[in-house]
Amino acid sequence: MKPFIYIATILCALSIPSVYSQQVLKIGVVDLQKAFNDFYKTKEADAEMKSKVAAFEKERQEMANDLNKVGEEAKKMHDAAQDKTLSEAARAEKQKAFEAKAQDFQAMQRKFQEFQYVRTKELEDRSQRIRQNIIDDITKAILEISSREKFTLVFDKSGKSLSGTNVLLYSQDVKDITDEVIRTINATKPQPKAASTSP
Repeated sequence: MKPFIYIATILCALSIPSVYSQQVLKIGVVDLQKAFNDFYKTKEADAEMKSKVAAFEKERQEMANDLNKVGEEAKKMHDAAQDKTLSEAARAEKQKAFEAKAQDFQAMQRKFQEFQYVRTKELEDRSQRIRQNIIDDITKAILEISSREKFTLVFDKSGKSLSGTNVLLYSQDVKDITDEVIRTINATKPQPKAASTSP
């Protein structure tokens, strides 16, 4: 008798619509990559980073040229110190001058390597901070729109799996909020100030 009552109770429970079964999933999709690329802050950041990289490359090249110049001078001084036509005292003097120049070269080389390491890391850190700030702004817009639209889930349709394929392979009758996200994030762009006309 007891097993029968237990089974009957389960069947009755299944026949009663639950709150969860009545809730309809509302799903949206967004192309996060497109939103990222079309964001005015991304374009500004690209221009800023290109300018910083160009300045770094110019300074790096100038230091490399100076380093090469000192290296060539050191080589000439080394060759001069090996000149057998000179007296031993003259060769010793040139050897001493070469060793001083070689020390200068090594110091410049260490400074050059440190400069490259420090500046490269600064640029990488700056790029990562900017990227994260941009993603945070886009995410905030997505959350605002999702809350307003009462989405249950929102998927990034540009997301890739570990195998490199799209995570979202198929969707039908699902609202795409990409354009709305782009409009929202670009609406924050400051308007250029009108040129004041002097009387």
